Amino acid sequence: MVTAGKRVWIGALALLAAAAARSAPPGVAGAGACGARDCRASRAPGPPAADRARAAPGPASPQPVSRLSAVQVAYLTSCGGCHGVEGVSAPKSVPTLAGLTGSFLCTRQGRQFIVRLPDVALSGLSSPMLTKVMNWVVFDMGAPVAGGSRAPRYTVAEVARLRREPLTQNGLTPYREQVVARIEARCAVPAALEVYGEAYSRGVPSASPKSRRADRRNHADDAAHQ
Repeated sequence: MVTAGKRVWIGALALLAAAAARSAPPGVAGAGACGARDCRASRAPGPPAADRARAAPGPASPQPVSRLSAVQVAYLTSCGGCHGVEGVSAPKSVPTLAGLTGSFLCTRQGRQFIVRLPDVALSGLSSPMLTKVMNWVVFDMGAPVAGGSRAPRYTVAEVARLRREPLTQNGLTPYREQVVARIEARCAVPAALEVYGEAYSRGVPSASPKSRRADRRNHADDAAHQ
């Protein structure tokens, strides 16, 4: 017969065994129940270590990064704030460049005009870098180019010469209208070229004597090539 004292001891031993099983590390818990047997043999085998390593979540793959050329960086820092990252702006306030600037190469006056603009001619870029930016803006971003492959690319000497005569006189927008009117008289250009400054009258002469002389010379050169 089991006395009350023995039942107390049996109950205490059972509680101790249960506590030991709960606190044992993985692979050791339940060893008392297995006895001398290897408890690992009673568990289903897991995947090989190589498979576990492949299945383990690793760091996220890096996203592809667009790498910009030095010319594109120069455009973004000097021009993109107003004309847009891709050359598309609010055209009535700031001229759009994408698909349009190439049209200015239709005439000599137009070719010079876009280099002589104050924000271009007076920029902090060196003449070699400005030449690269102008060629990229005109032949890449601003394509198609009026006149096609016959239009030569800008040279450093040409840009350096033109930027010494910036269009800093008043009436720049009406002067642009005059330039665009002459371009349209010679070449088929997109209608979007007219959007900027469309409220101004065309044919308004420049206020600068130097510019007027250059306009007459360029107009004569353009007429000779028609």
